[in-house]
Amino acid sequence: MDEYNLEPGEITIMQESSVVLLDRSGEERLDEVVLTNKNLVLVNTASQGLFKRTRYLKRCPLDKIASPNGVPQAIASKHRNDYRLQVVFDDETIALRFPANPKRTAERWAEGIRNAALGNLSGIRTEDVLPPEVADLVDGAKGIFGAVFAGGKKQPNTPEATKRPARITKKCVGCHAPLTGRAGETVTCAYCDTKQTL
Repeated sequence: MDEYNLEPGEITIMQESSVVLLDRSGEERLDEVVLTNKNLVLVNTASQGLFKRTRYLKRCPLDKIASPNGVPQAIASKHRNDYRLQVVFDDETIALRFPANPKRTAERWAEGIRNAALGNLSGIRTEDVLPPEVADLVDGAKGIFGAVFAGGKKQPNTPEATKRPARITKKCVGCHAPLTGRAGETVTCAYCDTKQTL
């Protein structure tokens, strides 16, 4: 507990060790980032001479996160080919990148910070449910298959689209060949030219 200088009543919720801090001057690897119920803590170790190393903590209070309309500004966003977490405080913006599993980790941390800032600790997913290798594969497959099955376009999520009859397969009444279409649709068998309603 002393390693993060926690206050009385402050508890550690999430920790991540492979983290990069992004700023105007470039990138800096951090030892870890820690989310508590009161602060976002950035942890780094710097060399102070030949044999001495000093541990630095930057504590960013969650109650100082900008919250227009009551929504804490912790956002996972895509920047070029990578994902980053941006947390907007009253006086600065902290931007972090998670090299091990960029998209899912940034989204999970953004959600966790928003929930912690609102005091909803039970809504925080403390760990990713999939290993990074599997998560990247799943995300890639979703993108590829979503584009293939939707013809490259997002399907509308309208009441009319959800009321569309289901696709079904039946046998032709004339020759017993398979017929497919939507329930209630009139189709013509390609083999015997019999018209029928599915």
